[in-house]
Amino acid sequence: MKMSTVVRSTTKMISPFLVTYAAYIMLYGHLSPGGGFQGGVILAVAVILLITSHGYKKVRKRFKFNWASLIESSAGAMLVLLGIAGIAFGAFYSNFLPTEGGVIVPFNVIVGLEVGAAFTFVFYILLRWVESD
Repeated sequence: MKMSTVVRSTTKMISPFLVTYAAYIMLYGHLSPGGGFQGGVILAVAVILLITSHGYKKVRKRFKFNWASLIESSAGAMLVLLGIAGIAFGAFYSNFLPTEGGVIVPFNVIVGLEVGAAFTFVFYILLRWVESD
């Protein structure tokens, strides 16, 4: 089903703001409500909005299925590495960074990428299943 021009144009305008808002929530999650999970969900919503308004085949050319899988798995590996790096400083996920928020900021960004890629990955899988029907 093809969406109207209004829906497609609005989605194209809103999606960059959603990505920016997701980045803001991930980066300032240690100072205000929000964090990696919430930012990741908003990040996935931006991609899912584009898929539903422009169609799976058109969006799939820009946001490849394999990229979502690669980002999701590499973010999981980075979470483990961040925790192991903390062991060198005394404890698992030890706060070893001398910056404001310490290790929480990279943790939130990595969780945001993990969650955003995972939700996008699940949506791709559901669409493949629907297409095969």
